[in-house]
Amino acid sequence: MIFPIPELNKFHDDGLFSVWGSFGVGKTTFALQTAFNTIRTNKNVLFFYTKPNLPVYKIKNIFDFDEKVKIENFNIIRIKDFDELYKISFKIEYLILNFLKKNKKIDLIIIDSITDLYNLDLNINEKERNISLNYQLNQILANFAFLNKNYNIDILIINETSKKNQNDSTIEIQSGGKVMTYWIAQALKIERTSVLNERKFILTYSIEKIILEFKLNMTNNGFII
Repeated sequence: MIFPIPELNKFHDDGLFSVWGSFGVGKTTFALQTAFNTIRTNKNVLFFYTKPNLPVYKIKNIFDFDEKVKIENFNIIRIKDFDELYKISFKIEYLILNFLKKNKKIDLIIIDSITDLYNLDLNINEKERNISLNYQLNQILANFAFLNKNYNIDILIINETSKKNQNDSTIEIQSGGKVMTYWIAQALKIERTSVLNERKFILTYSIEKIILEFKLNMTNNGFII
């Protein structure tokens, strides 16, 4: 994975990598910068997008079309609901094998975002449905972990936030709870600061051990080092 922040490359080797934070902090910007860094080295990206409006403006700003970038290496797949994401996670291997038959390889898979549709389906009054959703989320992550290990494909997962009560206080955690904690090797949280357009990055292992902290400015063209 070729992150927009080179320092991160020193800490990530394999396993599923998640980027999470509240709305508008720059998660998609980070994902698109990582995708751009990948395709500019003539590698292939699958970009699963689950939200209603494709971020065309961000893509145009981040992808430097003045460079001879192979835009055909950036493959966008729109996902309309969580059930579709669940089903397609079982079929991606066939797509990978088709690429390999053509002497091509999928190098990076990005899911933006894995729990956006999951959260829409959660309902406090429907326990059985919630159990089913957690099962589906577990299977989706298991399938991507399989692809990461067996086909050496980098997996970047964009995730949302949720709240958790702990020691008489409310803390912010990744959506998906223990399921995400089990499967994610490393997680990068992006937070706002008191400075306009400045973001704080916190890299942790899944057990929430902090590895690295730093701050960057976010522009229309992405995060600037």
